[in-house]
Amino acid sequence: MATRRTIRLSALVQSELGRLAAREKSLDGELLTFTAVEVAPDLHNAFIYVSSLNPNLDEENLLKKLFRLAPEWQHEIGSRLKIKYTPRLNFRYSEHIKRGDRVMEILHELEEDKPEEPV
Repeated sequence: MATRRTIRLSALVQSELGRLAAREKSLDGELLTFTAVEVAPDLHNAFIYVSSLNPNLDEENLLKKLFRLAPEWQHEIGSRLKIKYTPRLNFRYSEHIKRGDRVMEILHELEEDKPEEPV
């Protein structure tokens, strides 16, 4: 169960990750979105869900890059937020954007197939 503390820390970590990703050169200008951050109740782990607007993205390669950057980012987040213990960053690829696009596609198809109603 999320507490106010974990929710607040999740939001702060998500904000810091956006800042760090924007300046990171090794991500090759990839447009990333950190869709959600879930901090464990013991504050030792943070699960970060990331997605991209690039449909041709190699998700596995992106996660490898992010895991290589995790220790450095964890250190920077800890020093910037001045918290006693910084959660370990665990990245996961989020399918939310793809699912949303698929739902919109289905709705559009249903709208096109809908018979015209007499006026």
